[in-house]
Amino acid sequence: KMKDSDKTGSDDAGDTSDSEQTAAADPVSMLSIQDIAIGAVVDRAQIDMTRLDQYFTANEIGEDVFQFINGRSFVENEHISREQLRYLKVLHYNYSHEVQAGEIIVNANIAEDVRNIFRELFEQEYEIESMSLIENFWTGDGGSSDKNSIENNNTSAFNYRMIAGTDQLSNHALGYAIDVNPLQNPYVAYNADGSFREVYRDMERYIDRANGEAHMIGHEDVCYQIFTKYGFTWGGDWTDPIDYQHFEKNPG
Repeated sequence: KMKDSDKTGSDDAGDTSDSEQTAAADPVSMLSIQDIAIGAVVDRAQIDMTRLDQYFTANEIGEDVFQFINGRSFVENEHISREQLRYLKVLHYNYSHEVQAGEIIVNANIAEDVRNIFRELFEQEYEIESMSLIENFWTGDGGSSDKNSIENNNTSAFNYRMIAGTDQLSNHALGYAIDVNPLQNPYVAYNADGSFREVYRDMERYIDRANGEAHMIGHEDVCYQIFTKYGFTWGGDWTDPIDYQHFEKNPG
C-alpha cells in the first residue's frame, strides 16, 4: 500500500512540533492542500476559509498515483485511458465533524463539476466518513475491493469493474459515478427468489429510509441537492436496483 506521503510529497503532515503549532495559530501560516496527507485531520484555523478553491484540486494522473492504481482499479482497456481521468484532492468533514483531506479519481469530463460539488459540500459542512482511493481497500479484484470499500464506508468513484452481480461494465469503470457514504446508503438489488443480490454490513438497517438516521441521502439532503444541481442523477430514484449511495453523470 502506498503512503499518501509518496503521492503528495509531504511525509509529516500529521506531525506538528510546538513551533509548528505556534505558527499554525498565525493567520499568515495557513496550510496548503499539498501539506495535508490523505485522511489527516487538521485544525480549521489552519485553513484559509476565504480562499477555499486552493484546497480543491483536479489534476492529470501523475506517475506516483498511476503506479498506485495501475493493475488494480486501472487496467489497460479499450474504454478508458489514464489521460481521460483526473485525480482530485479535497477537504471534507468526517463523522466527528473534523476537517480532513480526501481523494478521488473521476473522468476528466466531470472533474470540474466534481471539484465544485465537494467544495460546496464542504461549505455546507456536509459529513463524509472516509474518502480515499479504492486501492486502500484492495482485496485482489475490483468487485471484492468495492465491497470492502463500502463496508469501511468509503466514498469512492473510479474503479474499472462490472456492476455488482452482473457482467455489465459499471459507470465507475469510466469515472462517471461516485458512491457517497455507502454504508448508510446501500445498493439494493434482488434475485428472482427475493433474496439480496449483494449483502453488505448493516444493510438491512439502512434499507428502511423512513427512520431518518444521520447521513442517509434523500431528496431533502444537501448532498442530493448539490449533485443534482450539477446534472447528476441519483441511484436512489431507480427501481431495480435502488442505489442510494450512487450519483452519476454522462456528458453528451
